[in-house]
Amino acid sequence: MALFGCGSSSDEKPTATEAPTQAPASPQDQAASDVCAARADIQTQVDTLATVSTGDATRNDVTSALEAITTNLQKIKDAQPNLTPERKQQVQDAVTAFGTQLQAVVRQAVATGSKADAKAQATDAAAALKSATAESLQPIDC
Repeated sequence: MALFGCGSSSDEKPTATEAPTQAPASPQDQAASDVCAARADIQTQVDTLATVSTGDATRNDVTSALEAITTNLQKIKDAQPNLTPERKQQVQDAVTAFGTQLQAVVRQAVATGSKADAKAQATDAAAALKSATAESLQPIDC
């Protein structure tokens, strides 16, 4: 069996022997990355609620999205101590404002139970959280 080439030209640098050029992330960099990833997932879950509200929403769909949002908000809180002082304050303010809105949405979600209620819940939750995300979380520098 013959091999017909390695697929590189003479002016390409070999990739297998290159040393990594990035230093390990500092605790501040890792915390900032964690905050941004959690913020992005919160946005995804809010978008999911908006999609669910237009279809066959179940209470479980709404609850699942709200639990994921709550988990991500906790990830942001957990990352706060490692942020730079300026970012820490920005994130703390955002978490407080968003957390207040989230608690109100969760209370409303727990209070209702029928399928019609689930669709209305998803619609209301999506609207409230979309607004809260835009006002509170989007200003976080990522």
